[in-house]
Amino acid sequence: MPDGRTRAPFGRGPFAARVLRGAILSAAAVASRLPVGIVDALTGVGATIEWAARPAKRRRLAENLCHTLALPPSHPRVRELVRREVRNEARRSADFLWAVARPEELVVTTRVDGRDHIDEALARGRGVLLVSTHVGGWEVATALPAEVVPVPTTAIVTDDWLAWAVEGLRIRAGLGIMYDSEPVSKAARLLRAGEAILVLGDYAKEGMRTYPVRLLDAVAELPAGPVTLARLCGTPLVPFSVLPTGPRRWRIEIETPLWPPARDAGEAGERALLQELADRWTVTLRAHAEHWAAVYPMTWRARA
Repeated sequence: MPDGRTRAPFGRGPFAARVLRGAILSAAAVASRLPVGIVDALTGVGATIEWAARPAKRRRLAENLCHTLALPPSHPRVRELVRREVRNEARRSADFLWAVARPEELVVTTRVDGRDHIDEALARGRGVLLVSTHVGGWEVATALPAEVVPVPTTAIVTDDWLAWAVEGLRIRAGLGIMYDSEPVSKAARLLRAGEAILVLGDYAKEGMRTYPVRLLDAVAELPAGPVTLARLCGTPLVPFSVLPTGPRRWRIEIETPLWPPARDAGEAGERALLQELADRWTVTLRAHAEHWAAVYPMTWRARA
């Protein structure tokens, strides 16, 4: 969290976070007042610039998104998929600014499917782990957990300047924040108190414990943290996705719970649960590949 300690490259520390926070609020005030047509045109220009200026980002997206099509990264269909995701990223950013300035409109225009699955999971009395991939735009829906989840919800986020910049926005929307640098015991306490933890689990930072699971057309190393918490706390996993249906229109898809293994199931139980989750994600990612913001490094291996 932004405590003044030096642990980021120059330009990505607490001061940069404060500057970015001010820029977001200013941009949100302007963008939320513009007609949707003008915003869409501007996002198209921005996406074109982003595509041209960041070849390394295009390569990383291709390396990950190619698995949704079972094609090599250089295939023309993969390149087109990457271009669509870059355009969708620009649209998500525009809707994020709108949602920051008009959270009440976001609540009214967002459809929620499967809300009862959260209630089913919470009935166990061990809290709930809301798990997703970086598909669609959970950032856009920051104001929605307080409307959808009937218990306090805390999001586990990366401890970096980007997260620091939007911390206040998330807190004002009623979302608790836990940085991934904090002790996992904090998350366990919240779950044992019957609360909800929200985590994106398709990206393993360096040093994270992982398990290899079948994902899409290959084997991927995914973080073990969510399934370990589920086993130790007896907490169900509830997969969800936040997907756009049009400009300033979103849908939250909440799936049926995945039940935790017995506490004494150990690593074998965790691996089995993570594979169940990866199977769910395979379906989601194939259906919505053009919305998968897979710009992070992932470890892939061919299936045996």
